[in-house]
Amino acid sequence: MASQNTTDPEGQNTTEQEGRISLNPVPKPGKESRTEPGTESEKEREKEPGKESGKKIGKKTGKKKAGRKEKSKATLLDLVADELAEALSDAEEAVAAAVPIAAADLPLLRVSVRGLVAFSMQDDTAWAYVSYADMREGSRTHQKLQAELSATGSYQAEVPISHTYEVLDRHIEVSGRLDGILNAETLPMLHEIKSTSVPLSDIPLAGIPSHWAQLQCYAAMHSEETDANIVPARLTYVDRASGAVRNFDQVFTRTELARSMLDLLKPYVKREKDQADWRKKRNLSIQAMELPFAGGFRKGQKLLAYNVFRCIGDSRRLYAQAPTGTGKTMGALYPVLKSMGEGLVDRIFYVTAKTTTKGIAENAVSLLRTKGLRLKALTLTAKDKMCLMSVKNCDPAKCPYAEGIITRMQRVGKTLLKSHDVFTRDLIYETGLKHEVCPFELSLEISLGCDLIIADYNYVFDPRVYLKRFFQQKGKDNNVFLVDEAHNLVDRAREMFSATLVREPLMALRRILSKPEPDIAHALGDILRVMTLMQVRPTASSAEAGGQGYRVSADAPSDLLQPINAFLLRSEHLLTDKDEEGQDAPPWQDEFVGRFFDLLHFRNTLELFGEEYRLLQIGRSRTFAIRLMCLDPSEMLGRRMDSARSSILFSATLSPLSYFRKMLGGRADDPTLRLPSPFPRENLCAVIEDRAETRFKMRERHLPAVAASLYAFLSARRGNYLIFFPSYGYMNQVLPLLERMYLEERKKKPDEGEWDILVQEGGMTESDREAWLARFEYYGDVVRAGFCVLGGAFGEGIDLVGERLTGVAVVGVGLPQVNPEQEISRSYFEERFGEGFDFAYTYPGLNRVLQAAGRLIRTSTDRGGLLLVDARFAGRQYQQLLPAEWFPLPFLSRSPDLGVILADFWKDT
Repeated sequence: MASQNTTDPEGQNTTEQEGRISLNPVPKPGKESRTEPGTESEKEREKEPGKESGKKIGKKTGKKKAGRKEKSKATLLDLVADELAEALSDAEEAVAAAVPIAAADLPLLRVSVRGLVAFSMQDDTAWAYVSYADMREGSRTHQKLQAELSATGSYQAEVPISHTYEVLDRHIEVSGRLDGILNAETLPMLHEIKSTSVPLSDIPLAGIPSHWAQLQCYAAMHSEETDANIVPARLTYVDRASGAVRNFDQVFTRTELARSMLDLLKPYVKREKDQADWRKKRNLSIQAMELPFAGGFRKGQKLLAYNVFRCIGDSRRLYAQAPTGTGKTMGALYPVLKSMGEGLVDRIFYVTAKTTTKGIAENAVSLLRTKGLRLKALTLTAKDKMCLMSVKNCDPAKCPYAEGIITRMQRVGKTLLKSHDVFTRDLIYETGLKHEVCPFELSLEISLGCDLIIADYNYVFDPRVYLKRFFQQKGKDNNVFLVDEAHNLVDRAREMFSATLVREPLMALRRILSKPEPDIAHALGDILRVMTLMQVRPTASSAEAGGQGYRVSADAPSDLLQPINAFLLRSEHLLTDKDEEGQDAPPWQDEFVGRFFDLLHFRNTLELFGEEYRLLQIGRSRTFAIRLMCLDPSEMLGRRMDSARSSILFSATLSPLSYFRKMLGGRADDPTLRLPSPFPRENLCAVIEDRAETRFKMRERHLPAVAASLYAFLSARRGNYLIFFPSYGYMNQVLPLLERMYLEERKKKPDEGEWDILVQEGGMTESDREAWLARFEYYGDVVRAGFCVLGGAFGEGIDLVGERLTGVAVVGVGLPQVNPEQEISRSYFEERFGEGFDFAYTYPGLNRVLQAAGRLIRTSTDRGGLLLVDARFAGRQYQQLLPAEWFPLPFLSRSPDLGVILADFWKDT
């Protein structure tokens, strides 16, 4: 969505990262006055109750400790074990003892001024759009004005204030932080500051409605706590660039403040009461819910469920390796739901990297609903995939689904929440189309009323797009993160917290803007000059990896911070300036927006730069690029998981568990769990071809040996096979030799069965991949071999059950290719843990191998052959890392011919 430039530290500040527009309400006109200059802060000023500093206005209603909750009659004894029920009871008692009850035993709610105004006020005017402004710059100007006023001796800055109201049979504590109090000669004047990049003359004569609403909240609480019948208030707007100010003054009476506060509180409390009623229904359904499987938990699934319960009760993180067939989705989701039914969990975030895994979670919910589960479950889909326009443009002036959206969206969302429990992509898309509301915005609106949110990793962990409405508040909520396919999160998180600037696109934009926007072009020039100095006066050490030269440093490029901030501040208005009627946006608008957010992300990442980062400089002249590399995302991931009660991270391949626990934000006391395979060992024939070397320097010499072993593997039985290589280049070296062997054998044996060779190509579209896999629907007619690359589209997330897949061969140990980033990673982890090569190469490579091999045995009746081609698999290190269920693993250097082994395996089928 397009966004207005007025920064609002207490309005609902959901920026473009979340993709949500934030719209506010309509104020009474204020009397404009002229006073001293200053500016506004973008910083978060709402403080967690009990952690406020400075002079406190207001007091909380008395509370008394809650008695022990009555233990639920619905136990988990028949479903899990006695221990499971005991673990749940222990956790239940701990939570019950910690929950305070308000005076008169009325339920106590808490809300910030920001949250209250954002929820209860609706405003579809353009002024309501949240700014993309430089929050750091806004904070500085805000503090500058407060310092100037404080120096007069008659100003008190950053004043905490709270008051508890009784509304609709609820106690609700409202709290916030007032910018300041001006001690006028007659009455103290409450002061609220807002910064803006919009010209002050363009601000409406009445001020901005939501800003007055916030100030009225403070005034209402002030009047209640001090018995003041009259409360003067000043709303100050500050131009961030010039420091000029525009003031609006107004005097409120206690009666009108009480009335306006009640108007805000009633809809909020009513929503909370409705949600409390829903939670009772939900929890009763969960307590009565049983597993949807007649045989109960599968092998290993019960152990996973038990550990999930214990970790939720203990507020810990669990790292679990659960092999294919364990039923890890239900094994993790079911105990979390049971904990929710006992009041230990408020909301569940089920996050994953793949659409297919989201579907598995949706299916699990559908199964549980057949057993009586009532749950509001939402699947979040990326904004681009939900857009109803042929050309994406979120400006309300250009998109009919964005214009006047808030009033309509809240009405549609409320109706949808009442009429449905499960909100799929198709349902939200169709509803948005029907009611002319942006489907993505609608899904975000609905999310506030949902118990389970199924989404991509980004919506929890990525600082650019995470769901701020759930994670911006301080303290820990009773949320649980279920992180599926958690092995993918390491690389994804590194990318989330890294940023790159390339010289050429910035130069191109500067040329484009030199005439229409010379000031902004000049600001880009300042950034480019710093980059040039970095290139010609290197302070980083030089190195080479994979034939590519680079420079690396542990120091942040701090010289870039000021010019990037200047560019963002000067150019922000271009994001929100309205075109003249009938006039199209300039042709360079898209290019500008892309570079703006590149620089914004780079600036934000630069402020995170610490010991876990390295600065990479690569390329020359126009291709010169600088990259802020996050090598270890564990601290950032851990910080996000700190906001939840518990996090459960699970995958079929988290090996070694110690590595993944370190990289995924684990703490020393967080447990790890390795579950055994649920499938019969006799269904797998795993063999190591240890006579072949695949190391790069020895690869050429061993090509015939690799081809010969693959030929023997494919010739043993007619069926479907996947053959994985570490690279396209290596695969294309082996394929001609294999084809030659096949043709020579056909000359000797004309009745030799046909081979159908499929080869993965770079840049395959989704439809290309689907067509490629569709060939595997046929089996038993020929030898059908799909040649793929490790870590590619066919290396994980595909499910070829039964006879659709006969065997898998993996050539090489999957090590990532040597390049500057891998070498920088190796050096970093060598310094930190003394395991540089393992962290940068061995463990990521092994994970690719395990994922590829995991395509083979998907059900208890599947049978298949697994061939590992590389002498390193026979070494002690890899033997310790390979799954226990693969052993014993014969080596072809010591065992009979591969054909004999496979013939013996297949003889009874």
